[in-house]
Amino acid sequence: MKFTKSLDIWALTPSQISLLQPGQWVYAGHRTDKGRYFGVKPSGSVVVAWYGNTRKGARRSYYRALRDYAVGR
Repeated sequence: MKFTKSLDIWALTPSQISLLQPGQWVYAGHRTDKGRYFGVKPSGSVVVAWYGNTRKGARRSYYRALRDYAVGR
């Protein structure tokens, strides 16, 4: 897999978002608001695990839960 540098998810069109790879770093407006893209739900909701939204030591389970949510498990 080849990843590109982080992208502003607010500046992307829905067709561009669908081309992102799960795990791709994204940000929302400001480069300091980084997260990892995990997919788009059938409803159109974009699933991103935002960096800093988890307890210390629980990042792996947070990512796993959002990955499962994105793919509908």
